[in-house]
Amino acid sequence: MPIRPELRKYYGVAHRAYRLALIAARGNRCSKCGQEVTKYLNLAHTTHDPKRSDVALMCPADHNRHDARHRYAVWRRNRARRVGQLWLWAEVQWAPYPLWLIPPRERPAPDKPGDLF
Repeated sequence: MPIRPELRKYYGVAHRAYRLALIAARGNRCSKCGQEVTKYLNLAHTTHDPKRSDVALMCPADHNRHDARHRYAVWRRNRARRVGQLWLWAEVQWAPYPLWLIPPRERPAPDKPGDLF
């Protein structure tokens, strides 16, 4: 899945250097299946938020499985937006995105910090 334009700034030289440092520290093993991967070991965000997320080294198959539900949710929202679907709540429309990507006027007013629902 290509990186969305608004997130590309988080995947520069520093990201690649961090990935290489993690591989050097942890070895060429997938965090999920434990398989040794000599090429294409991915640095995956566990919560799909490049600013505030833990990361894990994953083989391409496990990374794809990890991202499948999120990718499907983004695809459904993009398709719905193209056909003009209206949303009952902003939380449903913006569910697959991190809070900092939601436009301020459409953010839910939480009862307490971090309580979106």
